[in-house]
Amino acid sequence: MRIFGHPVHPMLVHFPIVLWTIATGAYVSIATGVSETAAIIAKFTNGGGLIMAMLAMLAGLFELRSIDNRSEAMQVVIWHMMIMAIVWVCFLLALILPVSTGLNHSTAQVAAAVCAVVGFVLMSVGGWFGGRLVYEFGIAVKGRSKSEIKETLTAFPPR
Repeated sequence: MRIFGHPVHPMLVHFPIVLWTIATGAYVSIATGVSETAAIIAKFTNGGGLIMAMLAMLAGLFELRSIDNRSEAMQVVIWHMMIMAIVWVCFLLALILPVSTGLNHSTAQVAAAVCAVVGFVLMSVGGWFGGRLVYEFGIAVKGRSKSEIKETLTAFPPR
């Protein structure tokens, strides 16, 4: 999926990265008792991150058409997608847990912070896989023909 020749997925992924980084800091701040007012920041940045991540995931799905199903790049895509889906769920849980019933307030805050930290760490791993797709396989790089990308894919033996 491209707009004016530019791939949309790489344009969108920066928003959840920034928003979830801020949200993770806010959740940790709440859980450690440093700031209760950080709850508003956590809620809105996490919610914005969830929305923007969903848009980025949809744009990424459109990019799948350009990748050969049997290539090593597709294996990396699958890992990237699975990890980032887990990240999305981690941040969804971080948003829901503080308002859920059945948990006391401090337990819910700590659980939300743990979910956010786990999501943040996994986001870094998923981002590394996404970087491999661009820098190692040339996925969504303008000016590279499918034959050039195929040559690049065959130049790297499977690990």
